[in-house]
Amino acid sequence: MKRIVFAAALAMLGGSAAVAGPSMSTKWNTTTLSLERCKARGEDALREAKFKGIKVLNYSVFGERGDYSAMIRCATDKGVVFFVIAGPEVERTNRYVDDVSEGF
Repeated sequence: MKRIVFAAALAMLGGSAAVAGPSMSTKWNTTTLSLERCKARGEDALREAKFKGIKVLNYSVFGERGDYSAMIRCATDKGVVFFVIAGPEVERTNRYVDDVSEGF
């Protein structure tokens, strides 16, 4: 029975056992920054990591770099800042999240 279910799932995926999907890498750090200062540092960190189209909305800073998206979330009332990178390759999302968090 398990083989039938696996074969059916494989057929729906186009016959490939190795299906690439989106990847997401995250990090977090403590912070004592104000919300405004956190967002400003987030903008700088994304620019330094070569992200473009940077937008600041409420508690977050967003950017794009090719097929990769970045978000820095400033939860300064909790003393935390979160870093998230999403895109097609996990190795690159890992590298980008390191670049952004270290540049923060």
